Amino acid sequence: MNKSNRKICVVSSSRADYNHLHPLISALDKSKVLDLQLVVTGMHLMKQYGFTYKEIENDNFNISAKIKTDQHDLTTNSIVSCMANQITNSYRVFSKLKPDILVILGDRYDILPIAIMAQILDIPIAHFHGGEKTIAVLDDNIRHAITKLSHLHFVANKDFKNRVLQLGENKKHIYNIGSLGVLALNKIKYFNKKKIFEILNISTPKKYILISIHPEILEKNNKVMINNILSVLNEFEEYYQIFTRPNSDKHSRIIHSAIEKYVSTNSSRSLIINSAGRELYLSLVKNAQLLIGNSSSCLIEAPCLSTPSIIVGDRQKGRPIEKSVIKSSRTIKSIRESIKNALTKNVKSSSNRYYRPTKDLSGILDIFYRCDVQKLMTKDFNDLKRNNI
Repeated sequence: MNKSNRKICVVSSSRADYNHLHPLISALDKSKVLDLQLVVTGMHLMKQYGFTYKEIENDNFNISAKIKTDQHDLTTNSIVSCMANQITNSYRVFSKLKPDILVILGDRYDILPIAIMAQILDIPIAHFHGGEKTIAVLDDNIRHAITKLSHLHFVANKDFKNRVLQLGENKKHIYNIGSLGVLALNKIKYFNKKKIFEILNISTPKKYILISIHPEILEKNNKVMINNILSVLNEFEEYYQIFTRPNSDKHSRIIHSAIEKYVSTNSSRSLIINSAGRELYLSLVKNAQLLIGNSSSCLIEAPCLSTPSIIVGDRQKGRPIEKSVIKSSRTIKSIRESIKNALTKNVKSSSNRYYRPTKDLSGILDIFYRCDVQKLMTKDFNDLKRNNI
C-alpha cells in the first residue's frame, strides 16, 4: 500500500451487492493511485447464508476487516440488535482503517449503520444505486436515508438522478453511470447447463425454472405469495426447479420454511441453494427457461441475458420494467398465466434502462482520485428552484 495514495474503502454486506461491486473492487485493486480497502459485514458473516465472505477471498481479494453483527435470526429484535452492534463495531474498524472515501451500494438495513458511523468520523460516502424505488419494502426508506448521508452519488439512470436531485443533493456530485451489475455481466465466465447441474450434483441436465423470492413488508402478503407460487410450480413438474435462499430481511423465514417443505416433498425435481456465488448465480439466470420471483435480477440481469422473467407482487414496484419482464399479481391465476406466457416468450437481449455503454471504470476512479474530500463534507441542501428543474 502506497502511503501517498488515497484509500477507498468498499463495504459489502451480501452476495447481491458483491455481484454489483465486483468490477469496481477489481478496478480499485489494480489501481496505481488508489488503494483498496475491503470490509465485509451482514449476510457475508452469517452461517446460514454460507459465510459468503469466503467467495470474496476465493476471488483473491484481501479483506481488510469484518464488521460483526451477531445476528442469529430474522426477528425484529435481532435485526435491531444487529444494527446497534454494527455502529459500535464499525466505529472501531473505521477508526483504524481511516479511509478517504467509503463506498456503499443500495439500501439494506445492515448498510445504514455504516453510513451513520461514517458521518461521525467525517468520512465522505460514495453511494451507488440511489434514487430508485421499491415501494413494498423497508429498503425504500433506507435507500433515501443513505442518499442524504452520502456525498457522491452514482445512479443507474436519469430518472434516479432526478430523484436524488429532489432529495436536495448537489447535481455536480450526481453521476449517471448505469448499473454496475449490468457491467459485471460482460466480465463473467458463464457455466453451461451441463456444468451447472454437475456443480449442483443433479444427475441429468434438463430444463429448469429459477426462483428468487424475498419478503415484502406485510407478513400476510408473503404467506399468500409464496404459497401461491409453490402451488403453481407444482403444476410444472416437467421442469426442474431451483430456489435461491431469501435474504435476511424480516419475514424471510416464512418464505424459506415454505420452500424447504416444498423441496423436501419434491426432492427429485427441486432444490434450494443457500448461496450460489456470483458466477454460478448469473449462469443459472442465463441458462434458465425463466426466472420468477421479486429479486432485482428479474429486472436488471435477466433482460440483459435474454432470459424471460416474472416479477410477482410489489417488492420491486417503482423500478423500470423492460418488455421481456412479465408482471404478476400474487394470485394463483395470474402466476399460472404468467409462467405459461414466459415459457413461450422469445426474448432477445436488448437495450436496458440500467445500461450505459461504459467500457471501463476509469471515470469513477478518476472522480475518487480528484474530488476534494474536505469540500464534500460541507453539504448544503440544494432546493429544486436553485437547480432550475
